[in-house]
Amino acid sequence: MRVILTEVINKLGKIGEVVTVNNGYAKNFLIPKKKAICFTDANFRVFESKKAEYEKLNFRNLDLANKVKIKIEGKNIIIIQNASDDGRLYGSVNSGVIANSINEIIGEKLVSRGEIFLKKPIKEIGAYEFKLIMHSEAELNLKLAVARSESEADNILHPEKKIAKEAEEKRDENNENETKKKNTRKPFRRKKEEVSE
Repeated sequence: MRVILTEVINKLGKIGEVVTVNNGYAKNFLIPKKKAICFTDANFRVFESKKAEYEKLNFRNLDLANKVKIKIEGKNIIIIQNASDDGRLYGSVNSGVIANSINEIIGEKLVSRGEIFLKKPIKEIGAYEFKLIMHSEAELNLKLAVARSESEADNILHPEKKIAKEAEEKRDENNENETKKKNTRKPFRRKKEEVSE
């Protein structure tokens, strides 16, 4: 199917380009998301008359995406969920939950679930990576921790801190055991036979 792009799309083209794509991709993604319109001579003339509006909208969307990128870049998203003892969640964490969490962090409702791309469904506690794509020119790779508590999330995101803390606790325990051994030793006494000789 031939479509006219109304938005810049990575690896596909720029605004106004006529490209050929699979029917399913056009009908299920590009056209419903208003990223493209069907190519006909009449649609192309309409597009030409509205091209400035599409470019203005594209610039606005890029500006919003960069605004979100600045606010969220380098931050870790933490989602607290109930889970069993073996780490399986009672339910799952989907793109809608992640989008809501990001919107809370940035303080505005700018991110929608359709802009979150997960590698696989999240059904257990752990650290995950996902992509936030609000605009084809502003992709962002982010980290996510799903945990039962804030401290568990911190351990998931920073395992080196947990290892260092465990090593320190073990050193303290060893020092404490050594001190106890020294304090419980009996003073050295010679046997009577050695003394009589």
